[in-house]
Amino acid sequence: MKKRIQYLVFLLLLGAAACDDPEPIPAYLRIEPFIVDEKGGAGWQKITDGWLYVNNEFLGAYTLPATVPVLAEGESDIVLFPGVKENGIVYTPNIYPFLARYETTVNLSPPGETVIQPRTEYEAAAIIPWEERGDFDGASDLQLINRDGDTTTSYVLTTEGAYAGKSIRMEVDTAHTLIEIATEKVTLPTSAAQEVWLELHHNNDMPFTLILLSITPSSTEFAQAVYLFNDTEDWNKIYINLTEFLVASLQEEHRLVFRASLPKDEKGNYTQPAGKVMIDNIRLVHF
Repeated sequence: MKKRIQYLVFLLLLGAAACDDPEPIPAYLRIEPFIVDEKGGAGWQKITDGWLYVNNEFLGAYTLPATVPVLAEGESDIVLFPGVKENGIVYTPNIYPFLARYETTVNLSPPGETVIQPRTEYEAAAIIPWEERGDFDGASDLQLINRDGDTTTSYVLTTEGAYAGKSIRMEVDTAHTLIEIATEKVTLPTSAAQEVWLELHHNNDMPFTLILLSITPSSTEFAQAVYLFNDTEDWNKIYINLTEFLVASLQEEHRLVFRASLPKDEKGNYTQPAGKVMIDNIRLVHF
């Protein structure tokens, strides 16, 4: 009995000693927002997050800037992927596959803080069909056509209120309530393994719709409503994943259609006398 009591006391002491083990002290990694080495810089983009790996271990996605505790010491490999809100939705953060990850090696020293300034640019393999024309500021602009059948409504390219240089402006009122314009045709991948995203800036005091118009070899058109833009108070940047719509289309040639219709309430009354939609920097990206 005495030996059993002594054994129990030994276990209790061992457990107490284990509880006295000091908590590991983290180092801190301060991650600044991405610098973007492309036209328009970081201001043209909307990189909200960084997806962080330290020594090949995923530590999470963080809204930038962020200070992250890291249980590592000494020379450590850092990889940070640029992240955006897919389809503009806060609850769908995603790595943006066309911007290059940032890699560096730092010396972590707990409990000190190490600051990194990540940089990115478009991947060399990224294909941007309208890269030089979708900003409407060069010698040649992306070609657009009016599709609503109303000759009194059309888009204009204007510097007034533009995001930068010139922007598209579409306007409607109670006498002319609908405007619909489409881009020129473009060939895009239709495999789920090849993601296709659309980037653009928009500033609109009324809702408008993005439609993917796919064209068959016999010139038949197949339309899919992709995204409804809510009205904004200022310019906004959005990244829209078109992949599932392209896969569903089974076609190679497509147009993007922007459709704005003066909104009505549940009684069929117009909720505003006029509306305006402005669009800039239309950019398709894929590999």
